[in-house]
Amino acid sequence: MFTACQLPPADYRHRPERKLLKSGWLDRLQARLVGQIERHPMRLSIRQKRFISDLKQLVGGYEKTPDEELVSKARELGLQARHLGFSDRLVAQLFGITREMSGRTLGMKHFDCQLIGGWILLQGRVAEMKTGEGKTLTAVLPVISAALAGLPVHVITVNDYLTARDAEMMRPLYQRFGLSVGIITHKCTPGERRLAYSQDIVYVTGKELVFDYLRDRMKINFNQPLNMQVEFLKSTKLEKQLQLRGLHFALVDEADSVLIDESRTPLIISGTHNNEEEQEFLETAYRLSHRLEENLDYLVDKDRRTVELTQHGVQIIKDLSATLGPLWKGAIRREEVVHKALMARYIYRADHDYLVRDGKIELIDPLSGRIMEGRSWEKGLHQMVELKEECELTSQRTTLARISYQKFFRRYLFLAGMTGTAWEVRDELWKVYRLPVSRVPTNKPSRRITLSPRVYSKDEQRWRGVVQSCKACIDEGRAVLIGTKSVADSEIASEHLSRARIAHNVLSAKQDKQEADVVAQAGQPGRVTVATNMAGRGTDIKLHPAVERAGGLHVILTEHYESARVDRQLAGRCARQGDPGSFEMLLSMEDQPLRTISTKSMHATALSMGLDNATGQKMALGMLTREQQFVERQNFLARQSTLEYDLRLNEMLAFSGKLE
Repeated sequence: MFTACQLPPADYRHRPERKLLKSGWLDRLQARLVGQIERHPMRLSIRQKRFISDLKQLVGGYEKTPDEELVSKARELGLQARHLGFSDRLVAQLFGITREMSGRTLGMKHFDCQLIGGWILLQGRVAEMKTGEGKTLTAVLPVISAALAGLPVHVITVNDYLTARDAEMMRPLYQRFGLSVGIITHKCTPGERRLAYSQDIVYVTGKELVFDYLRDRMKINFNQPLNMQVEFLKSTKLEKQLQLRGLHFALVDEADSVLIDESRTPLIISGTHNNEEEQEFLETAYRLSHRLEENLDYLVDKDRRTVELTQHGVQIIKDLSATLGPLWKGAIRREEVVHKALMARYIYRADHDYLVRDGKIELIDPLSGRIMEGRSWEKGLHQMVELKEECELTSQRTTLARISYQKFFRRYLFLAGMTGTAWEVRDELWKVYRLPVSRVPTNKPSRRITLSPRVYSKDEQRWRGVVQSCKACIDEGRAVLIGTKSVADSEIASEHLSRARIAHNVLSAKQDKQEADVVAQAGQPGRVTVATNMAGRGTDIKLHPAVERAGGLHVILTEHYESARVDRQLAGRCARQGDPGSFEMLLSMEDQPLRTISTKSMHATALSMGLDNATGQKMALGMLTREQQFVERQNFLARQSTLEYDLRLNEMLAFSGKLE
């Protein structure tokens, strides 16, 4: 929580952010001990109950108070918070006024669970709120409190659609308090971005925010306050070019997705590197890769997504490139570029890792299923995929600035987040960001029915099971949501449904622009929607009354995602806010990657037992779960490696006075 002394100026000259100091073993030990206390499930339970009790006592007369008096009172409380900090009693009054004004403006008053969630956020924690509990409305409580205290607030979402939707939905309430709102999407110009960042509250995706931060840092060295002031004195134009006013207060929606899942790879600003010799080098390497022989010159492991050159392959590359020019003289360079060509050919797949659209390669985010606008692979891999798909070859790009998500978000003076699935990663959230996780009670008891999972030996059997389940739900007048892992799987599911003459909608990276319309219709009687996990975050499927009476939305998971948390998010599409609903997993063992000895053993045992009995089903499900846990572990190690590399790079650059 902010105290009075922590409230910094909010102008471009100061641009405050938290300084990251290198911690010793004693600091790490202290953090571990504090973390054990802060992460205890009952850590704030008594204060929560007292806060709700105080709030109801303090705001009893607000219902009859005119709007002008409530707003004036709120602004006065905001000024007190700026000087005295956010005490529970002061926050209770602010939340009470916000709740009353929300009811008058939006027709929605906060439930007790949302008030608790808002209070948890203002403690600088991650609030785990079950899907459908109204996180968007919960967020306005700490956002308005911080904005009234004079802090520039960043509300960080997972995609442009939610950015615009949430900001426009809550704009009338913010305006009633005299607060301005800015919206930043991928299409915004530099001028529009700077105008948006000058507002009291800014809605923006994590990627856009980090890239804007890097662009600012490329203009001036903000690690040296004295140099910064000198630069401002030398050039009045510089201040007009900067966008952010510092890293004051951030509230991250879907915090596990932004702070955990998306932090595996750093964000990089790059410039084009036009060099005809380099382009020819890449084209030659791609052609040369076809002259190598699999299993003799290189080994492909599609399960682990790796390609390894053998000693024989290394020698063949050396012999074939002996007369190809100076770029082929270095052993590491020539082996790496051929390795990239082999990765493009065997590992990276269309409709799984990327789309080919309008003659261009567009990357698919494996976490959301959405297109990653303006993103490309580095070190020649992107060009190799372009050669594979016979697209026009783009210029290679050189790194101008980079930073990891972990390093960036740790620089906020105040950071909080909310999500439906944070408990599984609570240790990592504390270790990296010093964010403890608190669970928020639901407003109504859950009515979700979880059916027993079913594992099939073949994909064809799995899809027949999906079709049968859909037909049964359609006959009952219910709606169905089928979750797939990739664009290709969505198309396969669509083919099976079409053959069964089941009308349906498909929502994937290819139909990303129709997302709102597809989701809006997904709760109608007899409606079947096929979706990658892009429909699993932040969208609300409204049920038709007939569907609710028939048993609600039925969700089918056809394949484990990279994280069990994403599976839980998909399950959370049904039975929201006390609605009825059901969830089942229909999985297949065919083409399942087997990356550990234990899963290979379990796979063989399950097949030998057969999957038509409880023991075989239990063994098969255990094998699939083990594989998912293995991927989760690998992703965790990738995130740790990214952060460690970023910290080492920062230490090296410190000697030259340069930045990321």
